[in-house]
Amino acid sequence: MAERKTLTERQKEFCRLCAAGMKPLDAAKLLGYRNISRTVGDMLRMEKIQKEIQRQKEQAAEQAEKNLPKGEEETAVAEKEEILCFLTEMMREDDDPKLRMKAAELLGKRESLFEKGKKTEEKSPIIIVDDLP
Repeated sequence: MAERKTLTERQKEFCRLCAAGMKPLDAAKLLGYRNISRTVGDMLRMEKIQKEIQRQKEQAAEQAEKNLPKGEEETAVAEKEEILCFLTEMMREDDDPKLRMKAAELLGKRESLFEKGKKTEEKSPIIIVDDLP
């Protein structure tokens, strides 16, 4: 895949969605890319894409900081989506296995994956038909 000097509008939108916390595969699917897994892999290896995602993240952080009332930068409460994105990122990318496990555990608890007696999957009943001659 030949790299262009500038990003296309679709690539910029891909970067914006990834910077906002969307999974790269979901962002590519939403934008209508074909052969999604290969395309995403190629794009994420492009230095221009990586830089644009980082730039978008920094820009969003600066904007969020500007929107906080003075003196509340340190005490602002994280929103639910921000917490989930943080835990997901920790689970996937942190080098410390203990932190990865803790993040996975917290996400699992949120989804009630560890509750006893709760059905996680619907099992279809077994039907035996005895109509052979």
